[in-house]
Amino acid sequence: MTAQHPYGQTTVPPATPPRRPRSTGRFLAIGLASIAVVLALVAVGLSWVAAGRAGDALDQVAALPTGPAPAPATTEPAADPTTETPVATEPAEDPATGSTEEPTLNPNTEFTSNYTSQTLRMPSKCNDDVYIDLDEPRVGSDYQRAELTYSRSCSASQGPQFTLSQGSRGSEVESTTVTPAECVDRIRTSPLLSGTNQPLKRGQVFCVNTSLSEATSTAQTWKMALLSVSAVGQDGAVTFKVSAWDIPR
Repeated sequence: MTAQHPYGQTTVPPATPPRRPRSTGRFLAIGLASIAVVLALVAVGLSWVAAGRAGDALDQVAALPTGPAPAPATTEPAADPTTETPVATEPAEDPATGSTEEPTLNPNTEFTSNYTSQTLRMPSKCNDDVYIDLDEPRVGSDYQRAELTYSRSCSASQGPQFTLSQGSRGSEVESTTVTPAECVDRIRTSPLLSGTNQPLKRGQVFCVNTSLSEATSTAQTWKMALLSVSAVGQDGAVTFKVSAWDIPR
C-alpha cells in the first residue's frame, strides 16, 4: 500500500523481507551424531566380548600340561620284498622210533645180527591159527604183531602151512647159508604172495622181511629173518629154526 505524503509525495513502504526457509541441516547433524553414538556403543560391546574370549583362551593355555610333547608314533619299516619268507622245517625225527618211510635195501646195506637159531615149536592142535612174531621172536603173539599165521588142518590130506601177514614179505630160498643181502634180492625177484597159504615140509627155508610199520609202532627194530622147517612131527606139528638181522633205518 502506498501512503500519501503530506507534501504531495507518495512514499512506498519498505518491502517485507522474504521468510527464510527452515534449515534441515540441524536435523541431519543430530541424526549422524546419534548413529555415531550407537556405533560407538556397539564397538565397546564387541571389545568387551573379545576381551572375555581372550581371557578364556589364556586360562585354557595355562591349564595345559607343561611337560614335553609326546613323541610322534613311528611306523615299522616296510618289509623288504626281496627278503625270503622263512620255510617251516619238519620236526626232528625221533631216533628211538625212526622213520616210517621204508628205506631202499641193496647189496651195500649193512645188516646186524639180532638173534640166531631160535627154536619155535608149533602146537599140535589142528584147525587152529597160531600167530608168530619174528621181531622177538614169539609163538602165540597178538594178531596185529604177527609176521606169520601158522595153521594145520585136522584132515590127513592137508598138511601144515603158513600165511604171510599184511606188511611182511618173503621168499623161499635153497639153504640156510644165504646172506641178508641175498634175501633182499630173492624177495625182490621171487616173492611169496601175502595172504596165500604156503604148504610146509621139512628142509624148507624162507627169508622173511618183517613189517616196518609194526616194528616202528612197537619200538622194535626192522628185521630180515631166515626161517627153516627143522622138523615135522608125527602129529603134523612143525618146529622152526629162525635167525634174524637188524636192518638199518
